[in-house]
Amino acid sequence: MARWQNRGVGTSRACAAFSRLLCLVALASCGVDIQPLMPTPILFSEGGTGPLSHVPPDERWTPRRVYYATDRARKGSRQEISYGNEPSDSVAMGLSVIRFGDRSLTWEELQRASAEMPRDAVIELEKDGIVETSVFPRGATPEVASTPRYAGWILEDIERSIAAARDKDILVYVHGAKVNFYNGCAFAAQLDHFMGRDMTSVAFCWPTRQRITAYALGGDRDRAYTSAESLASLLELLADGTPARRIHVLCWSAGGRVTTEAIRLLRERNPEGTLESLRARLRLGAIYFAAADVPLDEFLPTMPTINGLVDRFVVSISSSDSALVAASRVMGGGVRIGQYGQELDDDQRELVEAQDRLVIIDVSAGASERGFDITGHRYWFDHPWASSDVILAIRSDLDPSERGLERLGSDRHWAMPSDYPERMKSVLDDERLRRD
Repeated sequence: MARWQNRGVGTSRACAAFSRLLCLVALASCGVDIQPLMPTPILFSEGGTGPLSHVPPDERWTPRRVYYATDRARKGSRQEISYGNEPSDSVAMGLSVIRFGDRSLTWEELQRASAEMPRDAVIELEKDGIVETSVFPRGATPEVASTPRYAGWILEDIERSIAAARDKDILVYVHGAKVNFYNGCAFAAQLDHFMGRDMTSVAFCWPTRQRITAYALGGDRDRAYTSAESLASLLELLADGTPARRIHVLCWSAGGRVTTEAIRLLRERNPEGTLESLRARLRLGAIYFAAADVPLDEFLPTMPTINGLVDRFVVSISSSDSALVAASRVMGGGVRIGQYGQELDDDQRELVEAQDRLVIIDVSAGASERGFDITGHRYWFDHPWASSDVILAIRSDLDPSERGLERLGSDRHWAMPSDYPERMKSVLDDERLRRD
């Protein structure tokens, strides 16, 4: 791969002010409204079976439990727990229940809606309850955080969840900017849902505010880096305190900054030994940077650490992600890892190619052959092709070619070919998707 490509068009000085205004509008695409059920990934609509077809009868209920960890300050009463936008010096953990549809929705209706597109009706996700189980100080070591004083019974409950699950992995979801606590839990529940409700999922909710200016002007960016310490503590706690086979991380947009810094901190907090020995302890599986708002110059120095600590890491990029284009113009810091960028120099190119566990997925490549581009800031979630690879990259141990992707001249650089739907029809038959 020669470069993070650049297909953007610059603006003139005369239009700079107007451009910045439009950029702020584009940046506002991370919203906080009630979330509808995401479009069915083409993996299921073309594969002939839905994500829920294997769920046993005694587990067929429309709500879904998701664990959470947050360094948002708690608000509300003891009877009605909630978390606001202000940061806390501690990390709270607990359970949230997300209900799929209204109370009249049957399992059969949910199962059918999760296997088809288009759908007859919108299915909204509602927060149905929160139970806070434990609180530990920010930056606490796993030895401290796992003590009964701080952990309570959360680790025991997660252990029971893993034991009962068909897939013994944990998925941690790290949200982007301009969302609230509910949004993080709802997205984690949806991802968990379309991964077959097979694993144990955790939403990491950091204290971003619901104003794009809070992020664009720097305040929430600072919060993202501060929260990286909490995420690092969570990953260590899950690794040392649970029997999970692997711990996967999916981060979106500004969540990529939180995750990148957390990985750097994990190494900084554990300088003894090799990356390989730390990797064996942390058991990090896939880390998926979806439409990530991380400056390339900031990401490149951390890539060897990420590469050394994970089984694989994926970066999805698009030429038509207006929010990332806006971020690079308004917020500075250069091209983001989720967008097409400037030419890499020889040293940078060599660094990228040396990361043997890195896969860059160019969702815009081949748009003319397909007849459409994969666009927007939520394409990884909203577009049935892109979401299929998110699921396969985390839910399976398949390599990129086995996931239906096509190489773009480099072992690091892949695309979705025009016959991607046809390729999905055979992927569900692969026995390696079944890790029970």
